[in-house]
This record gives sequence, C-alpha cells and structure tokens, in this order.
Amino acid sequence: MSIVSKDFEIQENLIVLIEDLQNNIYDLRDRIADYTHLYNKTRHTAVECEVQNEEIADIIGKKHHSLYHKMKSLNYLLEIINDYRDCNGIFQDQHDMIIQVQEIMFDYAEKELYEEAATIKKWYDLIYVAIYIQ
Repeated sequence: MSIVSKDFEIQENLIVLIEDLQNNIYDLRDRIADYTHLYNKTRHTAVECEVQNEEIADIIGKKHHSLYHKMKSLNYLLEIINDYRDCNGIFQDQHDMIIQVQEIMFDYAEKELYEEAATIKKWYDLIYVAIYIQ
C-alpha cells in the first residue's frame, strides 16, 4: 500500500507539469527574441546579397511566426490550467480541467490551426497521464 495518497500524487504531478510548461514558455520567449534579433540583423545587412538575405529573412520570419503562435497557445493553456488552482495552489476539479484542455485542442483543430492543436495535444496527453495515474 502506498504511503502517499493518490490525490497528493496527482497534485505533485500537476505542479511539476505546470513548472515544465512555464519553462517551455520562457524558452520560447528567449528563442523568439533570438529570432527577432537575427531577423533584424539579416534585414539590415549590406545589400550585396540582397536576394539571399531576403530568403533567409523570410525563413527566419516564418520560424518566428510559428514560435510566437506556439507560445501564445501555451500561455492560453497555462492561464486555463491556473484557473483550476485555488488560493493554496491546489488543483481543483481535475476532470473538468482535462475536459477544458481537450475542448481548446478541438477548437484549434476546428479553426484549422493544426500546429496550435498539436501543441495543446502534447500537453493534453501529459496532463491526462498526470491526473489519471495507474
């Protein structure tokens, strides 16, 4: 028999998961800043290789755009998950939380925002495992 209660284990799993999510968001912010700097640097380089610089800047811009939307989705997910925390940091109504995350994932897919849906799906799976411990 386990000394630690299942509810306590779920709370611990969710706290670790949220910390990972926050770290992921911070990492994305740093990467976006790097891409912004690289994009601006590429745009302002000498005109010698203008065509090549344009192509590179376009690739950097697309990557920046993709990372931005991923970060935006993760921020939204974090906000929703934190809505299920009480003033003591305890996650309440975990079943409702997982349903809400699933609905967000389906909403993105319905709007044909497949990258965002895939991003939420990854975290949905992690949250599901954290809540429904075997």
